[in-house]
Amino acid sequence: MSKTWFKVRPLSEEIQCKFRQQWIECELPITKPTSKARVKRRGIEPIATRKTEITSEDYVEWQISYQSKDKSPIELGIMVKLAYENGMISKEELCRVIRNYGDSKIRPFNEEFRIAREFQRQTYMDFQVIFEKTPILLYNLGDGCYIEVALRHKQKAVGYQPMVYIYIPVKNLHTNRPLIGRKAYEKEVVLWRPEKDHILGLLKAFLIASNDHRNDVKRLIQRIIGDC
Repeated sequence: MSKTWFKVRPLSEEIQCKFRQQWIECELPITKPTSKARVKRRGIEPIATRKTEITSEDYVEWQISYQSKDKSPIELGIMVKLAYENGMISKEELCRVIRNYGDSKIRPFNEEFRIAREFQRQTYMDFQVIFEKTPILLYNLGDGCYIEVALRHKQKAVGYQPMVYIYIPVKNLHTNRPLIGRKAYEKEVVLWRPEKDHILGLLKAFLIASNDHRNDVKRLIQRIIGDC
């Protein structure tokens, strides 16, 4: 097993994942609450880790991607490539996920569900209170991690954009000093080691999220392993 690890580096938007010894290791910044990776209490409330002590109730929320604008693999795409090349995931396992979750007959999440508004009799300062209900898919993993697929309104188009998040308990992260009970160091970056179930679970999430995600992921996997 590789040594526990701590590193300070300039924060960038894309999360870096590399293969070190027998592990895939992803570098997660935990001091920038507006980045793709941020710490949330109970997976809900963002916290300022430089000012607030981290507790066992805290998770890193990672809004994960699989490819860049030029279709190069990043983040999950890199995980799949590294896992396949290093024998963590077999071609048959990847093909099985494609068959079970990537079938074009499956209606994708963003078409099956809608964001709904509930009008209440409640008012606040002469304004009517409206509650917006957002459907979320939840996929629990065995080590305390879980995946969410949530609908968001598209910013510059009509329709819904599904977003995929993975939530990682801070106890699952690797640093030179345990996170629980202390505040984060300046620009602190920690390690997370995704395993097969995390990677396959994230692929399932993207394959059912939307037709665009499904087609992208199927092409990405084909480039890595060839035809199923």
